[in-house]
Amino acid sequence: MPDNDNIGSTSAVYNDVTRDNIAPLFKDIRDIISRAKFVAIDTEFTGLVLSNASRLFRFNTAEWVTRATDMKEKYKAMANIARTHALLSLGVSVYSRRHVSVPGSFNVNNFNFTLQAQNSHLINPSSVSFLARNGFDLTRQAAKGIRFFSSPNPDPVVVKTEEINEEGRMIREIFLDLVRLRKPLVIHNGLFDLVYLYQSFFGPLPDTYESFVYDLHEMFPGGIYDTKVIVEGADPTTASFLAYAYHKSERIQKRRALADEPALDIRLRNRLKDETPKPSEPQPTAASSKPGTQRYCSDFAVRGHCKLDQKCPLSHDINFILDCQEREEGATGDFAIGTSGATIPNKSASVAKRKRDSDDPSEGNPKRKASESALDVTGVSSVLSSTVLENGVGNDGVLSSEKQAVSDVDTNTSNDADDTDSTDDTDDTSTSSEGIDAPALNPSIEAMYHTAAYDAFMTGYVFASCQMLLPEKLGQYKNKVYLMGRSGTPLLIKASMYATNSVTYRQTMDRVVKAEKKVLNGPETSTSETKPLPGVATSDQN
Repeated sequence: MPDNDNIGSTSAVYNDVTRDNIAPLFKDIRDIISRAKFVAIDTEFTGLVLSNASRLFRFNTAEWVTRATDMKEKYKAMANIARTHALLSLGVSVYSRRHVSVPGSFNVNNFNFTLQAQNSHLINPSSVSFLARNGFDLTRQAAKGIRFFSSPNPDPVVVKTEEINEEGRMIREIFLDLVRLRKPLVIHNGLFDLVYLYQSFFGPLPDTYESFVYDLHEMFPGGIYDTKVIVEGADPTTASFLAYAYHKSERIQKRRALADEPALDIRLRNRLKDETPKPSEPQPTAASSKPGTQRYCSDFAVRGHCKLDQKCPLSHDINFILDCQEREEGATGDFAIGTSGATIPNKSASVAKRKRDSDDPSEGNPKRKASESALDVTGVSSVLSSTVLENGVGNDGVLSSEKQAVSDVDTNTSNDADDTDSTDDTDDTSTSSEGIDAPALNPSIEAMYHTAAYDAFMTGYVFASCQMLLPEKLGQYKNKVYLMGRSGTPLLIKASMYATNSVTYRQTMDRVVKAEKKVLNGPETSTSETKPLPGVATSDQN
């Protein structure tokens, strides 16, 4: 059972990995990944739509519509975006088993890789403006980002500066370790993440989405799990952005622990030791209250963002929203899990409609993190989960667990993000709850929720919670990835009998297998002892 005395000590601890410290941390990072039970990822990038491009490029804009309903057209557009834009950061949250005999017991190591693609690339102004407003340091990214060349084919570009070559090699090997791991890869509304990662570190994207999907199926035999699909499949009536799902999952696990039921026991590991100075991190301060302001923004409560953003006079605090919703639904002191047979309070038709509207990318970023819907809870004020920080090095700069004022707005908001679908069956876009004061929005806390590492951690937490709550049903969500604009119809990651692996896959995986042999076998070890990666014939099998 979790140590209830430590409940509520959640800290957003992550290793900030840059060009200055990737070399000394490289071996330790790979060792941690090798012990993972599953890995959650998140990325930040320079754009998800093509907006007002110069005529000099002569783009056929019909091939850049990422909201296309036809999957072939959608994939072509997403591939075009990833080929011409770039990753800015990669968050990796590694969940490894802490006690084999205790379900839900995990050690968690979080890594935030600041990246700098060396290829010339496009930047969507709305995307980088949003990131800058929410604490992403573009100056630091330019000065400290890990330098790499996107789209290795299969060998990365080699330049005269050896440091650049080595940085690119190391970050690519770390990504390929996720492939070698063969364990579940967890995303949240992460199709664009997968497209960008493939293009950046694996190789040129395939020409067809059938080959891309075939490649993903072979690259990650442990399965790809999209927590947005899991959440909405379990309970389609609730909000589906990541911060909401995370905090709701925290409350569920807290109640389970207090009821002496199996609950998550998460231990966040301290930063790895390296000799480089630690970057300054936003330090959340206690959010001041707004006496008499007892209203939350219902648009934000459903979608994870609103048109007014930080200018909104209503509360965007997730815990306050959950408190109010629990009171509105009639707090009884009990909690209900939608798939366990317990009754979930019915949501109004307008809430369900606005929930469906939130799937439209015009509302903001398709990368907007979704919530865990099946886990509906009633009857507790602000509580936190059994996540604790282990003592040791690196406690300086640890972020507070008082996660108030979360604003999970789309990470790469497009220029055409007019809230055209924001009208619903109600005229009032706020909801009040008598007797609960809404805390003021705290920008420093909000910024904490827009690091790739922390989004990856929250994604992993929601998945770990679902593992406990939906143990027999989780398999039905394997290899189903959320598609914007097609809620309820996920992309199936499977090897079609009418498709085959791409040339990129065959070239890259052949090199991965050879690298594994070199490391595992040594000069005197028989090659028969190696275990080739899926879908690749080794040299003695040809």
